[in-house]
Amino acid sequence: MKYIIIGLGRFGSRLATNLTAMGHEVIGIDNNAERLEEYKDSIPTIMKMDSTNVNAVKSLPLDDIDAIIVTMGEDVAASVLTLSILKNLKVKRIMGRAINQIHRDILTQIGIEEVILPLEDSALHVSSMLQLKNALRVIEISIDYVIAEVFVPEKYVGHLLETVSIQERFNIKVVAIKSAPEEDLLSSIFHRNHKVNLFYDTDKALIINDILIIAGKISDIKRFMES
Repeated sequence: MKYIIIGLGRFGSRLATNLTAMGHEVIGIDNNAERLEEYKDSIPTIMKMDSTNVNAVKSLPLDDIDAIIVTMGEDVAASVLTLSILKNLKVKRIMGRAINQIHRDILTQIGIEEVILPLEDSALHVSSMLQLKNALRVIEISIDYVIAEVFVPEKYVGHLLETVSIQERFNIKVVAIKSAPEEDLLSSIFHRNHKVNLFYDTDKALIINDILIIAGKISDIKRFMES
């Protein structure tokens, strides 16, 4: 996958090096030449750029990337302007870092749906979430392995868990199933009152809004979710 990270401070540089170590293609951008020099060996592609310049941003391969992450939280004005430019350019997936709740509210108001608060979201966690976009929750075991909560993919709704053969086909372990409430529609939609079944019935058909708790490599979980 391909990512652009704008802002190579402590958080942004860690995110960039994590994604690079995972084998992804990363372009790191900063307007500080000293930072670029510091990370030139750990981030293969780096660029000096003022991301508040719309013409400079337009020169980036915006149609050829999976996500852009703006991590320069300390300069709130530059953060907001950069994200506004990206939003107006209709980049398909944008993630912004906020340094506090007010900053987060501003980003939400300009239409940024994915906002990172570094006090809550580690660089490793964000790396995992970038790859598993539709996961409800991710817990990192290592740089490659996670425990994730995901909805049953539409393709497998109505199938028996045994016939899906998740472990054999995708090398993923099913830890538990959260069964959706049958009658309470709102609870089902908002994931409330799901019943956790550690000892689930493999002969029972999977239904829409069931949540699988699965463990395995990020790449295998992504393959299962997209199968």
